[in-house]
Amino acid sequence: MTVRLSHLVTAACGLMLAGCSGSGGLTTAALIGGGGPTEAAAPAAPPPSDPTSRAVQVGATSARAARCGFYFDPGRLKTSWLAAEAAQGATPEQLQKVEREYEYIRLSVAKKTAGEADYCTDGKAREIKSDLNRHLAGDFTPPVKKQEAKDGVLAGLLDGSSSESKPFKPDEFFDKMGRTPSQR
Repeated sequence: MTVRLSHLVTAACGLMLAGCSGSGGLTTAALIGGGGPTEAAAPAAPPPSDPTSRAVQVGATSARAARCGFYFDPGRLKTSWLAAEAAQGATPEQLQKVEREYEYIRLSVAKKTAGEADYCTDGKAREIKSDLNRHLAGDFTPPVKKQEAKDGVLAGLLDGSSSESKPFKPDEFFDKMGRTPSQR
C-alpha cells in the first residue's frame, strides 16, 4: 500500500509541475535552485511614485517625526518637497492639489497618533528616522514594502525562503501523522 501511495504522490507532483510548466515563469530549476534568474526570482517592483503617493509619504513622515520629537523644520521639508514636485513638471494647479493632500494627511496622522501614548517605540522611531533622513536628503519616493511572511503548505518553496529553520526529518514527519514504521 505504501508503494502505491508513494507512486500516487510522485505522480501528483509530476502533474502539478507539468501544469505549471506552461506559464513560463516557474521551472524545475526555479524550484531546486539551478539555472539562471527567472521571473519568480526577480525582486519586488518599487511602489508607484506619483505626486499623490509622495504627498502621502512625506506628509505622514512629517507628522510622525513631529509626534516623536525629531528635530527638523517641517516647513522647510514641505517647501523642499514642493520644489521637487515643481522640478518634475507639476503645474501650479497640481501643486495646489498635492499641497492640500499633504496637509490633510499630515493633520490626519498627527490627530491619530496624538492619542497613542506608546506610539514612539524604538522600532517605529528607527523607521521614522530612516524615512525622515531620506526626505531631508531630497528623496521623496515611497519606500519599498517589506514582503510579509507567507503561511501555508507551500510557503517558502517557490521564493527560495524557508518557513521553518529546522531540517526536515522524515521519521518525525510520519510520527506526527501517527504512522508506525511498518505503515511508512
